[in-house]
Amino acid sequence: MKLTKENAIASVRQSVGSIFTKEDVIYLLENVELESSRKISTDDIERAIDNVISWVENNESSLLDLDSAELEMDYQNRVTVVGVPINTDDLREALENNFMDFGEAEEEKEEEENE
Repeated sequence: MKLTKENAIASVRQSVGSIFTKEDVIYLLENVELESSRKISTDDIERAIDNVISWVENNESSLLDLDSAELEMDYQNRVTVVGVPINTDDLREALENNFMDFGEAEEEKEEEENE
């Protein structure tokens, strides 16, 4: 079972005193921000999206596979672009670079649960 802030405070209240008073320990626990309680704000998400959009704008030539573009000639002898494949590996890397900080690795979760 994972120890929550509330459970820790309740345990301190029920325990025998030590060098530190119960009030000292409770004060510290109440003022500790736990990493797992981190909230992702809409500003964080907006900033990450802006970073990805900026990356796409600055790396258009590597994002689009222009060598594989599909072109057609229409009845008025105009060249029409039918399709341009996207290099999804580069796009995935840009997304991971901007959004992975919001998550927690499964290994870290497992280590915390085992403690």
